[in-house]
Amino acid sequence: GYGLANMEWMIPAAPDTKFRIASISKQFTAMAILRLHEDNLLDVQDSICLYLEECPETWQNISINHLVTHTSGIPDYAGQIDIRLLNQPSFSRRYVLDIFRDLPLHFSPGEDWEYSNSGYFLLALIIEAASGQSYERFLQDTFFEPLHMTNTGVDHPGGVIGNRAEGYS
Repeated sequence: GYGLANMEWMIPAAPDTKFRIASISKQFTAMAILRLHEDNLLDVQDSICLYLEECPETWQNISINHLVTHTSGIPDYAGQIDIRLLNQPSFSRRYVLDIFRDLPLHFSPGEDWEYSNSGYFLLALIIEAASGQSYERFLQDTFFEPLHMTNTGVDHPGGVIGNRAEGYS
């Protein structure tokens, strides 16, 4: 690493600095969905409503595959709020879901493409429902631990993580 991990304290980035990787984590989420599909714990063509509680009527025809490929039509919650607020420990899943759950779809599922953090938020919930584990535990057990990825994990904004870089904009 190079540059500063923390500008206030002038702490340099180093090889063991832990960075928030944000949307790069989508590859792990997609990989987890494919593993669950491979293990017959879900089918990527299933309606997302098989795995989500209180699923709106407008989501009935949205498949897991639509979420993975950004073709669901579900609006991106990142466009609805200041994304930095999501790093606050007080934000609940329910709060995030309520931001976009009742919004109209931007297009019919499969008819267009639009990048959507909302879809990957829902995929994490589907991973939990299909696996019976938390999203974090599933990733740890399935990928990070077996592959000896000891410096990779799920960020907890309110928690202490040694060598974590501060995010700036």
